[in-house]
Amino acid sequence: MSNSSRVILLAVFSSLVGPLTANAAHHAYRGICEASAAALVDKSHVAVASDDFSAIMIYQRGKPKPVTKFAVDDVTDIEGSARVGDTIFWLTSHSLNSSGEDKKKRKELLATAVSADGTLSNSGEVYRNLRADMAAALGSSEDSLKTHLNIEGLAATPEGHLLIGLRGPLSDNRAIVLELANPMQLVKLGTGDVGSAQITPPVMMDLSDGPGTTGRGVRDIALVGNRYLVLAGSEPDGGNPPPKLFWWDGNKEGRVTPGPEVDFKGMTPEAIVVWNDQEGEILSDSGGALIKGVECADKDPPKDAFFPTVDLKF
Repeated sequence: MSNSSRVILLAVFSSLVGPLTANAAHHAYRGICEASAAALVDKSHVAVASDDFSAIMIYQRGKPKPVTKFAVDDVTDIEGSARVGDTIFWLTSHSLNSSGEDKKKRKELLATAVSADGTLSNSGEVYRNLRADMAAALGSSEDSLKTHLNIEGLAATPEGHLLIGLRGPLSDNRAIVLELANPMQLVKLGTGDVGSAQITPPVMMDLSDGPGTTGRGVRDIALVGNRYLVLAGSEPDGGNPPPKLFWWDGNKEGRVTPGPEVDFKGMTPEAIVVWNDQEGEILSDSGGALIKGVECADKDPPKDAFFPTVDLKF
């Protein structure tokens, strides 16, 4: 997103933060600006991770200030999260950083346990070989894939598997979704031999606006009832086509239908929150927005850091 767009976004949402409630069309949460992944803690609280912040923030629905936070050490670029039972999985982008460096802390599948009082704690062990496993599933080498790979979406299936949505690469202008069948074993929370990741053949989705138009990658994916909501966006930030929602019933052919219509103008939508089968929320990354003349970045977020959201009805 351009700086001018982010300045407009800042002006709009800064004026809205105070009086807004959970029933408003748009509101914002404070403390970080680069919201990138979210998972429910309970029916009214959500855990939110950032691209580059050393903690996972927990918010009450519609309340701007975080309730608490959970420290995450030596992890960068968390882009997806999904809850299976009382375990929340967090997945990093597995991409090279902006300098082209291959950082270990950007290649992690990790888990946190959710306690009865809504707090998080470390659980299991970190798995760091997923990129090689994905490359094998895609018929590629890890060296070839790492220059293009960008994981963005993560969803739990009813069976306790994980769906991994790729922002890039696109394949023949179509987005790629992979199913990971043994996430519990990979982080040593399940029984049986760990081995390597069990990944099904990829599903290819046409997330374009029709024949002759440019495709989109997956920015997030979430189970709503018995189907999945796919948040799609251009592979580069701020590019075309603009972000859009689609429904997918899980078919292996990747057929999708149009999702809820949402005005994402001035937003970079990154994460889906499903409060229940009728209501949800889309979180936006506002990294780079000027706050009192300073670009917001979560490596050292300013006092007034925030990220905007938009409510959904399913």
